[in-house]
Amino acid sequence: MRDLLEKALKKGLSVTFSNENGYAVIRISKDSEVVASCSLGSANFRDSVEDSLQSLLLDLERKGI
Repeated sequence: MRDLLEKALKKGLSVTFSNENGYAVIRISKDSEVVASCSLGSANFRDSVEDSLQSLLLDLERKGI
């Protein structure tokens, strides 16, 4: 997961993790604007975070962000 966070930071993105209504949420922001987010609904938090973060970053790359 560290390499995914470093990749995001090198692109000028910030990644935040929060817990909302019992669900873990990942948000990726650029210049204070949320450009991608997702909610995790899995018992295996670490694997879910890595998979979801990788998916969000790939989606942003396709969008040119």
